[in-house]
Amino acid sequence: MKPLLGFERGRLASVAAAAAIVLAGAFSAAPAHALNFYQNYFVEPTYDIRSIVFLQYTGGGGGSTNSFDAFAPSTLITDPFLKTEAITDTYFLGVSDFGDSESGEDHLVLALDDGYAAGLLGFDFTDLFPAFDEGELIAALDLLNTPDNDNAAEKDAAYDLIGSFSDQVRGNGGTFGSVDTFSLVGFSTASAVGVGESSITVVPVPEPATWALLITGFGGAGAMLRRRRAKDTFVAA
Repeated sequence: MKPLLGFERGRLASVAAAAAIVLAGAFSAAPAHALNFYQNYFVEPTYDIRSIVFLQYTGGGGGSTNSFDAFAPSTLITDPFLKTEAITDTYFLGVSDFGDSESGEDHLVLALDDGYAAGLLGFDFTDLFPAFDEGELIAALDLLNTPDNDNAAEKDAAYDLIGSFSDQVRGNGGTFGSVDTFSLVGFSTASAVGVGESSITVVPVPEPATWALLITGFGGAGAMLRRRRAKDTFVAA
């Protein structure tokens, strides 16, 4: 029989079958909780949003992800950092001129729980959040999304400011779930400026025991091939 890629057909089939069994077992044996995921945000504004910072909370605490831009009329933003702990609630901040680039005036944009957002409409930022300045929050967002700024002290101060503001938003019920709809609110006077939806993309990840099974299976397939080679050599001699 003519060898195929250095192996006889029967041997190649045996190795392939063993590998297929191991691969199938690896992913079917992975328990449901052995999952990582990416968080997605689909937004529908009618203008560009820059310097977006997401505040994401889990059972173990909070964290932030920044350096995103959303471009009109709609976009899907996927957080590039793989999550291993379920997000309980989230929201995000950004900056926009609402399409009026000639005025040079920037505004804060917040993505909030639908019900909470509806209760803000018509009120000025200073009335809703008297302890914070809209301009300072905009400057902090832009600072955190400036790649060539390596001033650690300035960035820490910006994170602290946004973190304090976000604690108030969350405390007032402004965050939305990891799989949920949300509303975009623009300031200085709160107005409805867009909508969005959050979702997750699940990524199955075999646990260490499953990886061990996978490695053992390929090792066994290799050992079987070596034994057959040795046997053939002995018979030929």
